[in-house]
Amino acid sequence: MDRSWPARMVLGDRHQRLACKAARYDEGHGRTHIERQQLSRFNEVWAYCLAEVPFYRSWRREHHLPERIDRLAALADFPPLTKEILIARQDEIFQNGRIVEAYTTGGSTGQPTRYPRGPGEVEERWVDAYLGRHWAGVRPTDPNVLLWGHAHLFGSGLRGHLAQARRGLADAFMNITRLNAYDLTEPSLRSHYEALRRRDPVALTGYASAVGKLARYIERNQLELDPPRRLRAVILCAETADDADIAVVERVFNAAAVIEYGSAETGVIAMSRQNTRDIRVIWDSFVCLTDGSGELRLTTLGSRLFPLVHYAIGDRVEPSDVSDGNALAFRAILGRRQDVVRVASTRGTLELSAILPVHILKSYPGIVGVQFRQVRPDALLIQVEADRRLDLGEVAAFFVRELRRDHPDLVAGSIDFAQVVEPARTRAGKHALFVP
Repeated sequence: MDRSWPARMVLGDRHQRLACKAARYDEGHGRTHIERQQLSRFNEVWAYCLAEVPFYRSWRREHHLPERIDRLAALADFPPLTKEILIARQDEIFQNGRIVEAYTTGGSTGQPTRYPRGPGEVEERWVDAYLGRHWAGVRPTDPNVLLWGHAHLFGSGLRGHLAQARRGLADAFMNITRLNAYDLTEPSLRSHYEALRRRDPVALTGYASAVGKLARYIERNQLELDPPRRLRAVILCAETADDADIAVVERVFNAAAVIEYGSAETGVIAMSRQNTRDIRVIWDSFVCLTDGSGELRLTTLGSRLFPLVHYAIGDRVEPSDVSDGNALAFRAILGRRQDVVRVASTRGTLELSAILPVHILKSYPGIVGVQFRQVRPDALLIQVEADRRLDLGEVAAFFVRELRRDHPDLVAGSIDFAQVVEPARTRAGKHALFVP
C-alpha cells in the first residue's frame, strides 16, 4: 500500500517550494552569480536585523558595524556571535519573554543554548533538508528507515506519552520507520537488520556511528539484504564520518553514502551532491566563511525571526570550493574546535587535535570506535571499540609508533588503553568523543 500520497497532498506547498529550489540548483550557477545573490540577500537580512531585532541594534552600536556590506568577505570583520554571548544575553534576545518559541541545542558539548524560532521556519528547514536528499534521488515521502534517538527524549508521564504518540503519527505520515540508535547490542543489531530487510527502504538515515556499526554487524555475520533493493542513499548525520565508515557503508549497503551536515539551531547546512566528499553548501540559505584553520562562521539567509550573523557554530571544516573565505563546498567536517587531547612529552604537555589519534587508531585492524578520557592534564585513557578481542599492548605499541612520526618527544606512559563493548553516548544519542 502506498503510504506516501496523504503526505504529498497535505504538504503540497512544501513540495512545490522544494521543486522550485531544486530547479534553481540544477541550473548550475557559477560563483559570481551565487555570491551576488548571497550578498543581496544578506543586506536584506541585515536591514531586517537593524529594524526589527533589538539585540542586533545594540550589537551594531557596540561594534561599529556598517548598515550594509559590498562584499561577502566583509562579514569576517563582524565579531563572531558565540553561544556564550547568546546565553549571556538571553533576556535581550528573547525580548524579556515576549518571544516564547525556541530551538534548543542539547548541550552535549556545553551548556544548552536557546535560539528564537519564528512562524514558517519549520517549512523552510524542511525544504533545505529535502533539497540534499533530492540530489541523492530520495523524495520526501519515500520509505525511510531512521536509526535515531528514542523514547527517553520525550520525557516521562502523560506529556511524554503524548509526545511519543505524536512522533509515531508523524513518522507514519512521512513513511518513516524509526529504530533505536541507543541500543546497539547484538540482538538489537539483528532486529535492526531484519527491519531494514523487511522495510526495503529508499533511504537509510542515522547517526554515522550507529549506521557504521550496523553495516559492520551485517558484514561480519555475512548477512544479505535480499532483493528487490530500493536503497538509493545511506544518509549519515550528526557525527563526523571518516573514510573507513564511508567505505564499509557503501560496501555493505551497495548505495551512496551521503553526508548531511547541520545543527539543531540551523537545520541542514550542506549535503553531499556529486559524491560523498562533495558536500555542497545550501548557498541561498547560508554564507559559510572559513579561516586558515577551517573554523566555520555561518550567516543565515533565510526568513528567520532571529537571524544568525557570523555565528561561531563551533565546527571546523575542510573547504573544497572557497574564495576569499567564502566556502561553497566542504570535503570533510572535521569536528569541534575544542576537541583536543593532552599527553605528556619530554618538552612538557603535548596538545593534539583529537582527529589525529582517531585516524591512527581506526587504521588498526578491528577498531571501529574511539573515545577519550582526560584523566589528568597530561595523561589520557583511550577507550576503543572493536569487532574482535584486541591485544591492547600491541594496540598501544602501534599507536605510539605512529604518533611519534609527528611527535617524537611523546612520553608513551602518559597513554593507557581500554577496550569497551558499548561506547558512551550523549543524551541526543550521538557517539561521545569524550567521556567523563
